Formats: sequence, C-alpha cells, structure tokens
Amino acid sequence: LLVYCSKDRKKNLENYCKINDFLNSKKIKAPITIKKNIKENYIIIEDFGDNLIKKIIKKKKNKFLYFKKIINELIKLQKIKSNKILPKYSEKLLVNELNLFYQWYLPEFFSFKKIKEIKKKINLILIKYIKQTLKFNKVFVHRDFHIENLMLSKGKICLIDNQDAVIGHPVYDLMSLIDDVRINLKKYDQDKIYSYYVQENKKIPKEFNFHFHVLSIQRLLKILGIFLRLHRRDKKKKYLKYLTRTWKLIELRLNHQKLKDLNELFKKYFTKDIRTKKWI
Repeated sequence: LLVYCSKDRKKNLENYCKINDFLNSKKIKAPITIKKNIKENYIIIEDFGDNLIKKIIKKKKNKFLYFKKIINELIKLQKIKSNKILPKYSEKLLVNELNLFYQWYLPEFFSFKKIKEIKKKINLILIKYIKQTLKFNKVFVHRDFHIENLMLSKGKICLIDNQDAVIGHPVYDLMSLIDDVRINLKKYDQDKIYSYYVQENKKIPKEFNFHFHVLSIQRLLKILGIFLRLHRRDKKKKYLKYLTRTWKLIELRLNHQKLKDLNELFKKYFTKDIRTKKWI
C-alpha cells in the first residue's frame, strides 16, 4: 500500500513507521515498512488485504470468540515496555481533546455565553476525575483501538493506524473497543468483554471501573466534537449517523454511582431533543 501524507508528514509518516517497526519487533503484528521517502511525503507498507474484523464479526453469531482473541492481543500489547519511544497521555492532551466537544459540537445548540457556562461546570467535575487517572498511565495505548482498526491476516490480529500511540491508562483501549460508537454492542456483550479482560488480568486497581467510565465519557465527548468537525469543516456527513449511539454510550457511563453530580449536569443542559437529534 502507498501511504501519502500532504501535511504533518514528520508526525504522521515517521511516527507510523517508528511505531509499526517497534510493534513488529515485539511480535505484535503491524504493517511492515517496505519503502520510506518522508521528503516526498510517502511510504509504502505491507497490505493486509480487506479482512476487517468488523466485517467478520458482523457475520458471526458468536461474536465473543473474536472479542476474546482481541482482548488477548490487547493484554499482550499492554505488557510490552514502550516508555522510551512514546509520549505520555498528559492532562493537557486529554483536556485538548475534550475541548473539541465545546468548540465543534456545542455551537450547534448554544450561544457562546452558554457554552462558556457549560464548559466551566463540566470541566470543574470531569477534569478533577481525569487527573485521578493519570498516575496509572503506564501501558501502550493505541488511542483508536476499535474494530475498524483491527484486521485478520494469516489468522493473526493486525493493528493499523498506530501513529498516535501514547503511554496511558490500561482502561483506554479496552474502553475504546467496548464503547465503540460504530457498532451496536448490547450491554450484556459489553459487560462480558469487560469481565473477560478483568479475569485475564491479575493486577486490576480498585479504581479501574470508575476510570473506565470517566475516560469513556471524555472520549465520547471528543468523538461528538470530531464528528461534527468532520461534517462542518470537511463536508463528511457519514459520521453523523453515529451521534445518537454516542449519546447512548455517554448516558450509560454517566450512570456510575460516583458520577451523579456530572449526570445531573448533563440532564440539565442536554435535553432528549439534543441527544436524539436526527442529523441525516
């Protein structure tokens, strides 16, 4: 495959090659770099074909067998030592991502003055909880670990789009997989995947489940912002169909007993009409 990059080539192409090479060296399957020409804005990488895990799972009745395989690969991924090659998932980065929600999604419904009020109140609660997760930033985090970025080649799970990887919290990729807005997993299946991960890990901190909910909310709010940006700025409407599902997942995670204050805030500002708006 030819990968061409018109901007941020150093960040995107060099990072992609560096992280792919690192993963392959640790026996985690990622595209092998065949040719690299950063000056000319392109690289040539191994082609895994079109065998997306998403397509496979859609056809299978017992989806859990594939999710078990994915979780096993995730655990393997989290065991590799990668502190020297990756930046940490800092508070600044997490807050910048959250800001996409305020910058791109909220203007669809609120005035500038109201957005400032909502942002201040949400941040007062949510950033406090986000800060509590930072001390657990110790494992490889893909940052976009969902079934559209997972492929099957020669019986092995392969990771693509690895360029944004960081050192972060072990719940992050697990949460990205379980709370994937692109697929409609039932809560029963979500809980089953989560329980399998916990069962296979011996060192789960007591805060793990709470942090799962907190970081899921952060990520889902970021997704609302990104999908609206893709629509408004880049004229890509196809992502709008996922917004209702995104809100359902936010509601699910806000139901955690420790998040009552945040849940009340969301109920106050985000009505049913906002959450269920038909975009297309």
